[in-house]
Amino acid sequence: MTLAFRHRSVPNSPLARWDARWKLAGAMLAVGGVAALDHLAPAAVALALGLSLLVLSRLPGAWVRSRLFLFALASLPFLLVLPFTLEGDGWDIGPVKISERGLIAGGAVFCRGLAIGCFALLLVGTAPLHHTLAAAHKLKVPGLLVQLTLLAYRYAFLLADEMRRLRVAMRTRGFQLRATRHGYRALGHATGAILVRGAERADHVAAAMRCRGFDGTFHTLARFRTRATDIISFAALVAATAALVLWDRLGLS
Repeated sequence: MTLAFRHRSVPNSPLARWDARWKLAGAMLAVGGVAALDHLAPAAVALALGLSLLVLSRLPGAWVRSRLFLFALASLPFLLVLPFTLEGDGWDIGPVKISERGLIAGGAVFCRGLAIGCFALLLVGTAPLHHTLAAAHKLKVPGLLVQLTLLAYRYAFLLADEMRRLRVAMRTRGFQLRATRHGYRALGHATGAILVRGAERADHVAAAMRCRGFDGTFHTLARFRTRATDIISFAALVAATAALVLWDRLGLS
């Protein structure tokens, strides 16, 4: 068992040098503003803004594309369902009617989902997660919530390794997952073993933390220093988000 954090290397970029506190605050405000958009045009501009920031962050293209694909997959049902469920003018294709209002609404949801994904990848990719969570604590996020997030992040990898070892052990014994009673029983036993081992590990970790004098207080060695560029970047991102929300609310789209 290891207590080391796992995180990918952070490319050198202006966004990587941005103070984590200002970056986290700006990204959270941007996510809130993007989530409040209703019209397609402001949502599309928000997506363009998020993609531009990802390009500026110099994150690996394959890493970004694979994760944006998951956000696109989560938003795709809205784009596929809303054109056929919302009423309004549209186009009749045989017995099926495609609503123009639904198509625009679905496109807006799709763009919003991808834009929020861009800001999430920006936070995850331009700084180690424990550094970002330390910045969250500096922004008065409760220390208990930060601790729980750190522990969940750290031990998720350990449980994944445990599951991987268990899967290899089952395969070496000739197990093949099939839709049979035996297959479901074996899968249930494996899941139960993972949960039991996870509970035992949690007890051991809690005892080890108490032995080391843990009192529930969050401590960090991370140091933060605010520069003029941090404030300017924060103000620019907030101003762009406010402009998009104002554009959306005025109905200029």
